[in-house]
Amino acid sequence: MPIKNISIIGASGNVGALVIPELLKSELNVTAVIRETSSSKFPAGINIVKSDFSLNSLTKVFGGQDAVISMLPMTALAEQAIVIDAAIAAGVKRFIPSEYGSDTTNQAVIAAVPFFEGKKKSLDYLSSKEDVISWTALITGPFFDWAFFTSLIGYDLSTKTATLVDGGNTRFSTSNGAQIGRALVAVLQHDTSTANKVVIVESFTTTQLEALAALEKISGEKWKVVDKKSEDIRAEGFKALGEGNIYQGGAALITALVHGKEALEDHSSVEGGIWNDRLGLPKENLEEEVRRIFLNATK
Repeated sequence: MPIKNISIIGASGNVGALVIPELLKSELNVTAVIRETSSSKFPAGINIVKSDFSLNSLTKVFGGQDAVISMLPMTALAEQAIVIDAAIAAGVKRFIPSEYGSDTTNQAVIAAVPFFEGKKKSLDYLSSKEDVISWTALITGPFFDWAFFTSLIGYDLSTKTATLVDGGNTRFSTSNGAQIGRALVAVLQHDTSTANKVVIVESFTTTQLEALAALEKISGEKWKVVDKKSEDIRAEGFKALGEGNIYQGGAALITALVHGKEALEDHSSVEGGIWNDRLGLPKENLEEEVRRIFLNATK
């Protein structure tokens, strides 16, 4: 039987805001599972169910669901094991853990960003439960349109400044929000071929310098360039984490990972390859996407 009914955990976060519009374009029946105290609002077409996030409550909520998609933020990943157990108890067929960005099956990635270990533990747990539930880990690289005018991709619109890491020549694979949504739908539509697999998708693979060239062409202005070393950014990240600044520290470590000269976010030659063709996903055009992002930001 095809996957039809899906429940989303963490739908009110950044990932949910990016992908839900694409999920609603599909023929899937989408339910957002939110906490009893939550006042989150969602677009028309989404069923909303409240839960106290206990094992018993989630098991009841997941009854009749074909797939559960976790979009839990890093700070809530400890709860993902309970969500997995509830999905198993309810007889759910497919679980998609909160992966998305980086390939956490790569030990070098874990070494660069140690708090990704929680994601790896979830994948290991799912792998041990393959006799009762299947899973798919969707890897997308950084969210290009969401992060473009942040430190993660490196462009500051207010000051027309580009912060280039290690010269800006490192290739990184990245996906727009809509592409991630399309990929989720496609994974569920290709449930047999994607079962128990790490599925890597992208909008394109590029560099900071290539994106800057497109940005300067579209804006009609020369941007100021600031050069930084990935090892300095990484040191700043660990210092911030040590001071309890989780967001700032985490962002710095991920920035160093994405743009560092080790090129750990270049997925173009990974084992298993990019899944775009197998899932029927388009390859997007860098200049067109930078134009869209710039025009939306300067309306």
